[in-house]
Amino acid sequence: MEQLNLDIFLELLTKLRDGIITSSNDVTNLFKLEKMADDMDQAVADNSAALASKLYFRQATFLKRIEASLKKIEDGTYGECICCGAEISIKRLLARPTALLCIYCKEEQESVEQKEKDKLKGGFLADME
Repeated sequence: MEQLNLDIFLELLTKLRDGIITSSNDVTNLFKLEKMADDMDQAVADNSAALASKLYFRQATFLKRIEASLKKIEDGTYGECICCGAEISIKRLLARPTALLCIYCKEEQESVEQKEKDKLKGGFLADME
């Protein structure tokens, strides 16, 4: 990948990382629950905390992928498909800067996953009859 493109992705990934770190402080504030006056308020607070927990773990996972992508930029392997070694298109990387697979390998992966889901679904439905 050209250095200019690497610089663009380095800046993009760094901004994404910094944004997640900043927003994670907001999410952790949602974990702080107080005893509410009535059950309805408590239920809403509990639901908010559950959603905040999901968001926190989702952000943590994305942050790990961003850090891995930044490391790939450092070691010169950013933009290479981990499956076939082909270059991942700039268009795909702009849409998903942490992509590890080229579009062809990703489509193949999704096809295999769908077949597995269909197989499990078919087996489950067959067992129900």
